[in-house]
Amino acid sequence: MKTLSPLLLLLLLASGCDDGAPRAWVSASRADSAAATEALTQGDDEAALRRLGALLARPVPDGVAERDARVVRQDACDRVARIHLARGDTERAMRFATQGLELGQAGLELGEADDVFTANLIITRGRIHEAAGRDREAADDYARAIAIQEALLEAALGSER
Repeated sequence: MKTLSPLLLLLLLASGCDDGAPRAWVSASRADSAAATEALTQGDDEAALRRLGALLARPVPDGVAERDARVVRQDACDRVARIHLARGDTERAMRFATQGLELGQAGLELGEADDVFTANLIITRGRIHEAAGRDREAADDYARAIAIQEALLEAALGSER
């Protein structure tokens, strides 16, 4: 499973204001993410779910950029959804995938949250649909994720020209 990158966490730390609350939120989120990763490497899904659940339940303080909070939470939702999917619990997996995708839609114009975190959640949702025998929905999700990834690639290549 993918984890929140150390670079992203450093960017989150750098974006914090002088208030200690944003830094504390980032620090606690980083600790939960790392502990979840370690738990998964040890085969302890329950511990990973507890730590990711704590991350998702933690209120985001003023001073944390909306996008930063969104991607941290979307990453956690994706990881939780994948754990539940691996356990065969497609209902719970779908609940977390949907929660993560809704974070990307709240208060944003259409397309603003079309980033790698949203694409990952859409792929996970496609896998959930596939596991539940909903092949048409799975194909639609995979096509949407590919479109986002192609747009991201085009933007990256366009910026290097």
